[in-house]
Amino acid sequence: MSAIVNLAITEHYLAILFVRAYYNLLNRELRQVMEECKKLSNLPQRRGAFMTRCCDLADQLDDIAQLQSELISMVTHLSKALGIQGLMVYGGYYIFSIATVYLSYSIFKTGYDNLDMSLASMIMACIWGFFYYIDAFLNLFITLNLLDDHKEIKRLLGERTVFASRLDIRLEESFEKMELQLIRNPLKIDILKTYFITRETSTAMLGSVT
Repeated sequence: MSAIVNLAITEHYLAILFVRAYYNLLNRELRQVMEECKKLSNLPQRRGAFMTRCCDLADQLDDIAQLQSELISMVTHLSKALGIQGLMVYGGYYIFSIATVYLSYSIFKTGYDNLDMSLASMIMACIWGFFYYIDAFLNLFITLNLLDDHKEIKRLLGERTVFASRLDIRLEESFEKMELQLIRNPLKIDILKTYFITRETSTAMLGSVT
């Protein structure tokens, strides 16, 4: 059972890492589109070339929005498919953290000899615990960084307010559609709808362990 859960969670976080890589590409492409739009908005309108460039940027923005929607759908389906495994893993992290703190305190207070532990077993336990927590924090930071990348998309779109109102209507509509899409389908990573993974909830969980 432990091997099955670990395999499922490994696949989950590899998929999240894959989604984050695509989000980085989306942010880079969106940043380029925003810079080009800013330049166009400050230039005098030239009918043919101006409209052609605006239509090209609108197509790029629509492609970005479509891929972003597909990535959101992928993350949502992953959360639903691996909800039980995620609950087991997070519950395990919480319980094991309390047990580790208690065992460490007992070793410090009474010594490992009084707990019928050998020096070799204590060293192996420390090494295992080190890699266990390294794995846990890497997985957590991948998820939190993905949420930050999603916020970066919203921040970039927010820069649209500094544009001069000279862009083509189709490009303006593409911006509005993408903004509505982000509002309608926010990126939320949860575990069975009971625990949402954010920086605030992760900090609260660490505080609870303490």
